[in-house]
Amino acid sequence: MYIPDFNYHKPKSLLEALSILKECEKGILIAGGTDLLVEIKKGVRKVTDLITLSGVSELLEIDNNDDFIKIGSSLTHNDVMNSNIIKSELPALAEACSKVGSHQIRNSATIGGNICTGASCADTAPILLAYEASVQLTSMDSERLVPLKDFIINHHVTTIRSDEIMTGIIINKSKHRTVACFEKFGLREAASISVASSSSVIRFDSENCISANIVVGACGPIPIISENAGSFLSGKSLKELIASDDFLVRAGELASNDSKPISDIRGTADYRRHLVKILTVAAIRKSLNQIAN
Repeated sequence: MYIPDFNYHKPKSLLEALSILKECEKGILIAGGTDLLVEIKKGVRKVTDLITLSGVSELLEIDNNDDFIKIGSSLTHNDVMNSNIIKSELPALAEACSKVGSHQIRNSATIGGNICTGASCADTAPILLAYEASVQLTSMDSERLVPLKDFIINHHVTTIRSDEIMTGIIINKSKHRTVACFEKFGLREAASISVASSSSVIRFDSENCISANIVVGACGPIPIISENAGSFLSGKSLKELIASDDFLVRAGELASNDSKPISDIRGTADYRRHLVKILTVAAIRKSLNQIAN
């Protein structure tokens, strides 16, 4: 099937992009297009006006200051994973980006697009949720900051409005020592869609775990924050977490219990629950090893 005719717009600034979006009642934004163009070709999405964000320089920057890191929404996954700022400050996000699709896809697909699709198997959403990220949504009339946990509300459903552009992803910096890890299982080594994933972001004071965010991916309509696993780890001392696998195994079991997988071509629900337990234990252990080593 061929892509139907449409009007193509290439704004050079965010203001111009927002103006075109407001004027085009059925205008669709495109960044990398790795999902959208397939949907248009299949006839799933109808388009009269396509607005590319590739020329909007404001969406291609990483802002690193004392309080937060802001990632431009049009940066590709390769841009993010190769950024020295991200590798230093948010290494688990760099790891997650490296697991998205193939090298060719990572050169086109954007981190903002990965979030805006709201796909349950998106690789960057779970680790960004674990980092407690927020998304910046901008329209001609306003700008709002929405916690990512409130942005993705169902499979392929988000709270972005038709007149808004996601302009950035913001992660606040913690004053406490933070370790993080992203673990994914796919059916092949490269270019695989997640069967299950687990992300951990754990914060410590000098002795104890003061907070733990465990987020399960591809095992529910949206990434699932395992409140039970996080609560179980919080308050434990670093020494006891490192000394005994029992705590890690229990956290893995709690995350598995919190997941809501379905059976499909990539695996049964029971298989996914088993994977969640294994991946969660691995993510926590690798996070702790960052301190131990």
